[in-house]
Amino acid sequence: TTTTTTTIINSAGWRCFFLYDASKVRGEGDPTRAGICCFHPRQAPRDEQELLCGQIAGVARCALEISGSPPGLVRLRKLKFALEAEGSYLWVLGCTADLSDLSCRRLLERLVGLFRFYNGPPSRAYAERSQEDLDQEWELYLSHLQQSSSDLHRAFNSLWALDKSKVDPLLLLKAALILQSCQRSRHVLAGCILYRGLVVSTQLPPELTARVLLQKGAEDGSVSCSCASALVSSAAFMEDVVRKVCPPPSLKAVRAAVQGGGPGRPPCPPGPFLWQAPGGSFPSRTGGGASRKPFSRSLPLPHSQYHSSLASLNGLEVHLAETLPKGPLPSARSTYNFAHYDAIQNILTTNALQALSPEDQLFLQATGLIHATFERLPTTSELTLRNASTAVYGCRNAVQESYFQQRGSTPSNSGVPNPRDSIVSLPGKARLKLLKHGVNLL
Repeated sequence: TTTTTTTIINSAGWRCFFLYDASKVRGEGDPTRAGICCFHPRQAPRDEQELLCGQIAGVARCALEISGSPPGLVRLRKLKFALEAEGSYLWVLGCTADLSDLSCRRLLERLVGLFRFYNGPPSRAYAERSQEDLDQEWELYLSHLQQSSSDLHRAFNSLWALDKSKVDPLLLLKAALILQSCQRSRHVLAGCILYRGLVVSTQLPPELTARVLLQKGAEDGSVSCSCASALVSSAAFMEDVVRKVCPPPSLKAVRAAVQGGGPGRPPCPPGPFLWQAPGGSFPSRTGGGASRKPFSRSLPLPHSQYHSSLASLNGLEVHLAETLPKGPLPSARSTYNFAHYDAIQNILTTNALQALSPEDQLFLQATGLIHATFERLPTTSELTLRNASTAVYGCRNAVQESYFQQRGSTPSNSGVPNPRDSIVSLPGKARLKLLKHGVNLL
């Protein structure tokens, strides 16, 4: 076990993942490899893949027979594993021990959600599609999770969004008006506008918006989107997905269009504009990708509205490129770190950068621990963690969480409760500094 774990950590960084089908391994003579649908990192030795998959699957089966349900988390010496069972299939994500249990489980939920959203249940996907095709899909999903989230985003499972304090409010209004205009078309339920992987405006629930953020790169024949609008139609999704973007009174009106259709597979737009139409057709002004039925024949949408939407998106892209600052303001990060999480919109605002100092790493670790504690103790509203070099203050209410670290100063402590202890002033400093970012902790 120690050898296997070490190899995987070295080759995969902070996690590994596999999908195992127990129905393929029933007798003593059945090889474990027959049940491995996918394993990442793919370069891990085959015998070590089989050893790890056999161990985890055996633990899950044992726990299922004893307690009636498979475990949600399994710990080994150097890795922890989040598990989710679906029929004979077992999804397993391995994370390093320093990642919180909550973050580990949420990462697996995101990964499984991506697969189900684009492919449906694994039993059908592996029956209808080739192993090579699905292996490529997994590479895309894992790469998406690795490249599109920082440690803070992993902890909160939040969306990347534009910093509204740095964008002209009229641009955000324009984005919302574009979506409202498209929503007047028949079958269109909701949509979102993205800019360079950031959410500009969305009418979709956070879990659906996060999946639309998945974009293929130019290396696989498609073109990475700069400014894209994804619109979901009533005929493209199962009823449970429609229910999330459609209020109950109007659900009945679209049920007829949804029944009988499998889960939608919204393709990545080869151009800057995607309209998901019945049957998966969409227009492209770049002409990339396979030829598809013209959009005007799929939905009764006037050409004038279609072209005006394209023009509006192109204009929005130009304005965003000119308006957004090239990088974070250095003065906002010189003396403190902060993170603010909106639980309603599932959006995280922070000035912590990807290039992190040891002090910044302590901020990330403390934030993750405080967040996990808040999840475990719902009645707790304030918490401060400290060690010999730094202190981090966290507070929350029903809709938001905020975290603050004063950089460059070592907290002083006399060893007994003391009003002059520097940690006492931390909440006041947090309230004052975060007001500059539009966050009111009062």
